[in-house]
Amino acid sequence: MSGRSSKRVSAVVAMASAFVLAMSSGASANWSGSISSWTDGGGSNGQSRYWADESYSEIIFKGCTVQGGSKTTGVELWDYDRLSANDFYGEKTFTNCFNGTTYASRGEYTGLPQESDYFFQLDNVGGGDSCCLLWATYAGVDTTLADS
Repeated sequence: MSGRSSKRVSAVVAMASAFVLAMSSGASANWSGSISSWTDGGGSNGQSRYWADESYSEIIFKGCTVQGGSKTTGVELWDYDRLSANDFYGEKTFTNCFNGTTYASRGEYTGLPQESDYFFQLDNVGGGDSCCLLWATYAGVDTTLADS
């Protein structure tokens, strides 16, 4: 295949993939990743991707470090509403994940409305005042415990 043809095929595949992602909610139930230099609030530098849930979500961080401030962060749970304001479901304070890579901080949320997409964002990183950045070697969501 010539270089031009392979570029065209790549462009078509990329456009088709983007269309599929745009048409889906982008939410899956369980996922994990890491956090790199997040701070308070939403946006691209402090808000997770979306996930779908029915009644229970657990947010888990491991291996946390913070630049500046104290070894603490708040984790807020929100649902994503396309047509109205997002709903807030509370904030958990994470401290244990700062004790090393094998230590986990966990925030459980139960009794959540069904058929919603959720996301978390950080608040009070390092004690507040938008002073600090957070890293976590593991950040994940588990929705399996109470959904059976």
